[in-house]
Amino acid sequence: MLTVLHYVADAMWILAMALIASTSHGALKRVPATVKMPMWGGVRLARNLALGIMFGAPLLIGLGLSATSSAGGLDGQSALILFLLRVTLAGAFATVCLTWLRGSLRTLEDEGAVRA
Repeated sequence: MLTVLHYVADAMWILAMALIASTSHGALKRVPATVKMPMWGGVRLARNLALGIMFGAPLLIGLGLSATSSAGGLDGQSALILFLLRVTLAGAFATVCLTWLRGSLRTLEDEGAVRA
């Protein structure tokens, strides 16, 4: 049963990362390399750095949680809590990244800095 939970949580992370990667790839095509993308708090970062952070942070956290889950030595309750944490964070990261990207692209469209 614990193995099934591990695979289900991995599948959720894979789906979340695929969503983030797909939309980031679309943004790479639309946003010129010289444009700085708005982040939170009014900070602007270079396009590649901003998209790299928004993809890299969930990837590293997901890999860390997956390693913790597969390390073994977890009792049933701990494994269930870790499963729920992984599934919740996968959805939360996808939602945050997609919301940020939509807002960022909308701001850049208003400024006339993106391609159609």
